[in-house]
Amino acid sequence: MTEDLYLEIITPEEIIYEGPVGLVQVPGSSGNFTLLKRHAPIISTLQKGKIRVIGKDGVEKFFHCEGGLLECQENRLIILINRIL
Repeated sequence: MTEDLYLEIITPEEIIYEGPVGLVQVPGSSGNFTLLKRHAPIISTLQKGKIRVIGKDGVEKFFHCEGGLLECQENRLIILINRIL
């Protein structure tokens, strides 16, 4: 059984993305990094930059943020963004 990486990107106002993804690249405070399914558990702060999401359908989307926080655990990735530019 293969379980997809499930992503939620949340701002204080709304959920701006929700669904299974193939790849997520984020602007971590110590540099950019990529998350795929079965990623090791991680909590990280984010700096100003772009979040790149490639959906299961292969469509690439970008979300701008001014910082935030992410948590990835058991193929569930939650990204809390301070605000969208």
